[in-house]
Amino acid sequence: MSHGTAVIVAVQDAGRAKSRLGTHLSADARRALVIAMLDDVLAAIREAHAGTVVVVSADAVYDSIARAHAAEVIRDTGVGYNAAVALALTFLAGRASAALVLPGDLPQLQARDVRAVLNTLASPGVVVVASEDGGTTALGLHPIGVISTAFGPESARLHRAAAQAAGATLSELHLDSLRVDVDTLDDLTEVRDRVGPATAEVLERLFVTRGGAS
Repeated sequence: MSHGTAVIVAVQDAGRAKSRLGTHLSADARRALVIAMLDDVLAAIREAHAGTVVVVSADAVYDSIARAHAAEVIRDTGVGYNAAVALALTFLAGRASAALVLPGDLPQLQARDVRAVLNTLASPGVVVVASEDGGTTALGLHPIGVISTAFGPESARLHRAAAQAAGATLSELHLDSLRVDVDTLDDLTEVRDRVGPATAEVLERLFVTRGGAS
């Protein structure tokens, strides 16, 4: 019997993640950053949600942090974000009536915004939270197979169109801590003053500025 809402966080291999920061941060620095960002994302989720949380990644480096936040771990093959989310949705079939998909690069994520999406997701339909660049920073699916995911460029538009094609109720939310996901140094600079403690600690060590890191 399926019941409740599960939260899915899919994260890239830490060795390859955030390549667009490569001219500013070393591979080791990027690795430390993505691990810390996931820590802060899971902390915000757990403040708002006591139910199932799943972390899906090809990289075992995230496992200890996931388990520290009582999240289940799914190992994927690293072929792409949508494939990772699809794997998690298959894993949850029969266990959850709804799913909220969040990226692991929202170190400024606030529990109140997670609650807002979860509350909207209590009713059947699709919930879309778009980022400033047209991506999707939160996608709610009720039931979990209501549409296929289309994460990538212009994904918010694609998710809206998929919901409409499926005849599903579409809810769009505009939430401050979900406006920007961290892909570039400008993104990191924009959210730096609002990140969680794990990311803040890493940034203190890296001395991140608009011009780079020392």
